[in-house]
Amino acid sequence: METTWSHAPRSSDRVALILPIRISGTTVDGHVFSEKARTLLLSRAGALIVTSRHLTPKSEILIRRDNLGKESPAQVVGLVRKHVDGFVYGVKLLNPSINLWEINFIPMSEEERAVGRVLLRCANCGLQEIIYLEEFETEVFHANRFIYHRCNHCCESTIWNEIKEDPEEWMREVAPTYSPPPPPPPPVPRGPARTKNERRHNRIDCKLVACIRYTSHFEDEVLEVDDVSRGGVRFKTRKYLAPGTKIQIAVPYSEGMANIFIPAEIVRMKQIPDKNLYECGAAYIKSSDGPR
Repeated sequence: METTWSHAPRSSDRVALILPIRISGTTVDGHVFSEKARTLLLSRAGALIVTSRHLTPKSEILIRRDNLGKESPAQVVGLVRKHVDGFVYGVKLLNPSINLWEINFIPMSEEERAVGRVLLRCANCGLQEIIYLEEFETEVFHANRFIYHRCNHCCESTIWNEIKEDPEEWMREVAPTYSPPPPPPPPVPRGPARTKNERRHNRIDCKLVACIRYTSHFEDEVLEVDDVSRGGVRFKTRKYLAPGTKIQIAVPYSEGMANIFIPAEIVRMKQIPDKNLYECGAAYIKSSDGPR
């Protein structure tokens, strides 16, 4: 039985970052194993990992980062999907006091002010932290690909840069082939335009690069969003996305860097016939832990 990992309540953001790890444990027939694996997504409490080995749900394994000499016990939550290199499992860390990923996950309450979310590293001391970007910070980061941010370790404002992924070729995830949805229905009638005052969040008109992850097909689409706000984004795509469609969004997005995907739902869609495009409005989904 596959686990719907992507829809489970979360206590922190999830970071799309490939890290080499080693997993070890004991099989159901008593054999001890130890082998290389890698992460796909990280959170404060666990991760999605790729391994060539079948793992038993609810079994306990040890996850070790050999390059850091750090390890933590973990429980296998369940199988998420098959993978070109084996299997993708959700795992839960059993010792929250161990910062296995060496990332400071900021409390969820700070998300209300966020327009963008990025994983950055202090250029001075190397501290990694999920940084929530407010409106002006998002535009500055988009233009420069770095920001100045106070580092709690250095006790001063330092330059924070993106974190580049550098996995081996065999470590790269290959998404399954995309199966297009059925032909779209007739064009959706356009309702009266909403005024700025009717919207809950102010919008920023800037061409940020975003990655839209279509969760039902495990396909990614990199595009420019038309505007962003604390509540969601607006973008154009050639794919028909009916209102209610669940997606995940990373904004701002940089290819080959660590990116943060957050769940969202299509709330508005209109067809642009002369350009064969659909303009979509997506709202971030609130989790049980607080606003998203």
